[in-house]
Amino acid sequence: MSDKTTSNAVKTVKAPKVARASKAAKAVSQEAPAAAMPQPTSQQNQPGYFNLHIDGLGYLSNLREITTPNGSFLTCVINALHGSTEKPEYTRFDVTVVGKEASSLIRRCRQAVDEQKKVLVGFKLSNLTAEVFTLTKGVHAGEARPSLRARLLKVSWIKVDQQMVYKAEKPESAAV
Repeated sequence: MSDKTTSNAVKTVKAPKVARASKAAKAVSQEAPAAAMPQPTSQQNQPGYFNLHIDGLGYLSNLREITTPNGSFLTCVINALHGSTEKPEYTRFDVTVVGKEASSLIRRCRQAVDEQKKVLVGFKLSNLTAEVFTLTKGVHAGEARPSLRARLLKVSWIKVDQQMVYKAEKPESAAV
């Protein structure tokens, strides 16, 4: 019997608190003038995004202009360096160049890439996706391989055969 009494007592104690809280909330909502309530702003109505950016350096190759019925765009391959400086490893990114500035800078590298010069770039990528493709030629024809695709947002600097040919200006930090 004591168990039932205890559980009833608990229910009795909790029920009035909930009822009082809801009455208090109703009173506040009825008394608060419309001007005091926070109004939605344009920032609150805009969708939010989570950005995944990749900053690195790598060798540029395979520049190509792709033409579609909707327009044309520039793509290239960046073999990004990572790991030990004594024995670096490479990760290949198939990138679509976005933005006027990045497109202009990559187009400036076309001749150097075509002449088989080493073009090293500092870059920022976004929208990384992985795809699988099948090799169609050579000894490994028929084998599946991964492909990392991304969007090239920014070129920080460009070196052609170890000579700096472009370096982006650092933006002035805003005074706080």
